[in-house]
Amino acid sequence: MARKHTNNHLFRGLLQSSDGLITKVIDAGDQSITFEAAFGLSEELIEQLKKQPEHIVFSERSRIARLGIQIECEPPGIDGLEADKIRLCLVASAVISGYPGLNEIKDFFSLGLPVGRLVFCDPDALLSSDEVLEAIERAELKLPEATTISSDGSIVIAPHKVVCRFREPLDKKTLGRILLREDGRELLNRYQVRSAVPSVNVAAGEGVVTTCSMYLNDHFVVLQSGFATGRNLPATVLDPIKTRGIRIYLEIVNQSDHPIVNPLISARIYSAAKSRNGVRKKKSSSKNSHFTYHQMRDFEKRLTPTDKSTCHFIDKPVAVIQDEVDGLKKASVFLNGPGQSCEVTNAMCAVARRDFSPDSECAHRYATSRLQDVVQKFPAVLAANYFPNIIEHRDIINLTCEGKLKALYFYEPSCEHGPFLSQQDHHRLEEYHAFGLEIYWVSDLNGRLMKHTMRDGMGYFVAPERLADFHKSMLFAFYGSNQRLSLRGEERLGTLMDALIAFWGQRIGIVTGGGSGVMEQANTLARKRGILSGANFLDITDQSMTTDVDFCQVFQATCRHSRQKWFEIASFPIFNVGGLGSLEELGITLCNMKLSILDPVPVVLFDTEGGGNFWSGIDDQINEMVKRGRAPDWIKDNIVITDDPKTVTDVYRQRLQLF
Repeated sequence: MARKHTNNHLFRGLLQSSDGLITKVIDAGDQSITFEAAFGLSEELIEQLKKQPEHIVFSERSRIARLGIQIECEPPGIDGLEADKIRLCLVASAVISGYPGLNEIKDFFSLGLPVGRLVFCDPDALLSSDEVLEAIERAELKLPEATTISSDGSIVIAPHKVVCRFREPLDKKTLGRILLREDGRELLNRYQVRSAVPSVNVAAGEGVVTTCSMYLNDHFVVLQSGFATGRNLPATVLDPIKTRGIRIYLEIVNQSDHPIVNPLISARIYSAAKSRNGVRKKKSSSKNSHFTYHQMRDFEKRLTPTDKSTCHFIDKPVAVIQDEVDGLKKASVFLNGPGQSCEVTNAMCAVARRDFSPDSECAHRYATSRLQDVVQKFPAVLAANYFPNIIEHRDIINLTCEGKLKALYFYEPSCEHGPFLSQQDHHRLEEYHAFGLEIYWVSDLNGRLMKHTMRDGMGYFVAPERLADFHKSMLFAFYGSNQRLSLRGEERLGTLMDALIAFWGQRIGIVTGGGSGVMEQANTLARKRGILSGANFLDITDQSMTTDVDFCQVFQATCRHSRQKWFEIASFPIFNVGGLGSLEELGITLCNMKLSILDPVPVVLFDTEGGGNFWSGIDDQINEMVKRGRAPDWIKDNIVITDDPKTVTDVYRQRLQLF
């Protein structure tokens, strides 16, 4: 039975197809590759295909365009529609010299390769010049610094004065990784580097890959083809939410007979929120698509074993809740244990449970192995006291693949580590997501039901009512000490948040380490201002936890360093006055920028208590490293030390080259 995979792209508000996949290669010549691709369409998009096909554009996949390959698509029409798929003819050609040619790349243009998508550009959602200006004034979008707004609402943008080149020629194996791996675009970021140039020159008949800075949230930008001073590769759509950064790639070709210096690109701006034909959520037949926190707390009493068990390890029963209106009342509860009483002691049981090999003295007979014949008609919901171990995980995955489970609710992350998950648990959460199983945590940590979701490759537990905000908000990583700020320091921290909201808009949020001191004060200030607040909790003993959060992730002490990766969902780091932990996190952040794991954005060292001296030693050390060739020169340009909130936003505007 096929599982419906969670699609977080819906939060973008775009009416778009699924990825178009190659279904047939028609011709692969020296100059071009002609092929057919199928695009999956929703009912809403099919409706627009029938009514307004001229407003549906093809946008080729970013990683393909960044390899200098142009894909041109025939205009979509109702004639190509078969059920919920449309088949179109496309032609790929290499248009930027110095990049892989067709000979190197044509073997990858085979059945199943994703090549792009179709996007409906609702004419009713097209912004006028006044609406563009109003959106900018309300901090709802940030356009490149050199942007001209025309009277009809169209904009003309000038790219950065940079040219993107490869560190080294890409061999076939590397090209395959870039084109076929899920994280291929991140891999491409490591090979494709930006070099500053006095001016961007595009010779006649040539092309160039360059960048701009842009931050979108409730809008999307459609780059127009055919502009006289440079043509971007076909109909590139810059998504809301996804378009946030200083490396928004532009692939520009010059089809004229004369060179172009500092090309300009024309674009139109659409409001995803304004569109009457955007993504519509189907009304659920029930009040909630999930059980509530209080329902599951009441149900928890059913999971307290009362019968005599054959197993010492009896505190992990599971319940099967059938897909019925009164499913909680009729739920069946299953206990762990072998067929006969186990003779080992509690201590021996605890040791044996950690050994899953055939030589283990524990039979590892868990309740999940008894569920195969329980669910017959519809996918059921599984409720468990604790997050599953490796054997239970195997059983749950198998049941999910057979279409017998649709969701898992658990009460405690660990029977031995309380509210903290192990590194293996995080991997299991990713696998549940991949198999389409919904995960809910009935969290005693903050007294809320939390749903697991993935953002930028990291899994978080989010309050269901804040899911859309979580996926749409731009986040700041707030680091700081577990010691509290003075009243003046807390006031300065609040002023910094106010400045961030004024510059970036209300749809932002913070993520902290979830501890006491500066982290707790930042959380309180964020909640007072109505912005999103989250935490990456760590199982340590030197500080209490601040649990009044909208989203979180939990890590056992052995996950301390991998936990830092979860801060990568933040667009910008801000280091408040901190201690040794903050010093370590600063080093990891700078190193990740050096390794091209993170964009080289401004790293703000905020002297929250004032005075300007707290971070001066770091400044001296970085300068000395650069002087001795121990760190790249650009690192010192990305360090911003200040106690003035206005300086922070001024730096964002200037260094990110924003309008």
